[in-house]
Amino acid sequence: MSKGKHFVVVGAGMGGLATALRLAHRGYQVTVVEKNHEVGGRNRALKVGQSEFDSGPTLVMMLDPFRKLFADVGERLEDHLELSLCDPSYRAFFRDGTRIDGTPNIAKMLKQMNDLGLENDAAQYSRLIGDLGQLYHASVPNFVRRNYNSAVDLASPRALKLVTQHQMLANLKKKVDRYVRDERLRMLFSFQTMYLGLSPYDAPWVYGVLTYMEYGEGIWYPKGGVAKIAEKIADLATARGTKIRQGEPVCRADRNLVLLESGEQIHADGVILNADLPYAERAILRQPEPKKARRFSCSAFMAYIDYAGDLPTILHHNVFFGSDFKRNLDQIFHQRQLPDDPAFYVCVSSKTDPGRTAPGHSNVMILVPCANLGRPWTTADGEALLHRALDRLREEAGFDPDRIRAIKTYSPQDWNTDLNLDKGAAFGLSHDFWQSVCFRPSNKGKDGTYFVGASTAPGNGLPMVLISAELLERRLIDDGVISL
Repeated sequence: MSKGKHFVVVGAGMGGLATALRLAHRGYQVTVVEKNHEVGGRNRALKVGQSEFDSGPTLVMMLDPFRKLFADVGERLEDHLELSLCDPSYRAFFRDGTRIDGTPNIAKMLKQMNDLGLENDAAQYSRLIGDLGQLYHASVPNFVRRNYNSAVDLASPRALKLVTQHQMLANLKKKVDRYVRDERLRMLFSFQTMYLGLSPYDAPWVYGVLTYMEYGEGIWYPKGGVAKIAEKIADLATARGTKIRQGEPVCRADRNLVLLESGEQIHADGVILNADLPYAERAILRQPEPKKARRFSCSAFMAYIDYAGDLPTILHHNVFFGSDFKRNLDQIFHQRQLPDDPAFYVCVSSKTDPGRTAPGHSNVMILVPCANLGRPWTTADGEALLHRALDRLREEAGFDPDRIRAIKTYSPQDWNTDLNLDKGAAFGLSHDFWQSVCFRPSNKGKDGTYFVGASTAPGNGLPMVLISAELLERRLIDDGVISL
């Protein structure tokens, strides 16, 4: 039974869909308006040639927020998605010819280290994972799963004790270096901050929780692709009465009205913006730029390739490191140059899920981190990055460009124009300390609108975006906008 109030959610990304589902489950009328013709935002499905892809995230970590969303609306995650553990999680390729399979199986990790003659590092590995586990269990419930009203909320004696006890603000790369000496392992256990578009050389130790998610809990894959998650959430929201209107760009909004580019006005008792926050403030709410300039994550150049053949030396997930990881990151984040020997990620989900391609084909997705649009982007830049990545794949995996049957690329400019991500920052606002926890833009706007998604609290990544929907629901209850 409807409770009468009508909410409009602008944007059908994961955060917007999860919020719509939560509100609809409580009995409220919900309308979602989305500019594109697919749901999911950065988490959309894509077809190129005879291969299906996840256009953005390709793996799932930290299952708890996913399970909690489904449980909170009376469902079981496993009744809607067929999840499988990826073990090994991924294969890492190093320039010296070494290959290491990352896995949550500690015995297998220790064997690989010992086989490489890294007995001293192997002896420290259990301590590293144990300390990261403690960091994870201290930080997530106490700092991530909560709303902040001001910086004062972070200054409680308990919070300060936890920060000090776990050295949360220490430099992540330097901390990892204290546990392991081999440079390959140092890269392997620190690169995860790139999931947030942040260099491990610039990241606080608290983001070591990402390494724990991989090596302590493992990574997961839902059959049919990660985009299926957004589609299932949309289905559950629709079944509870939510109207999802696709291909409906929004021109302007305030706390009680959404104006579509078509000229249609939608009146509401509350407006929630899932469009990326900097864009939403500037282009939809028409607010002035904040006095203090915000910092943005890096971007990513993507290639989606329908490939006729198999690549037997690579796994479902793969990471390729260049010869100088620090130089690579400096070129992206500080010099704003194209990396000359880029580290990059390759996903071939047909290794796990062969139904996503034509028989005998592979769906090869390549993600190359690069600078955001703080530097000009040209077509030649994309061609150069693609050439460097394919050359490396040819060397390591026998990739044959003549077997490419179809290809689609996606540049920083595309992130900007297609998904309204300022500066083409594929991961939204940067996750440096001064844009994290209580310093990240609040989910409550100044004019009575609300925000959900990657650039508001708590941050980027599918688990965090689902938690942002949890936090928004709690905020709406605390503000008296919705009832328990």
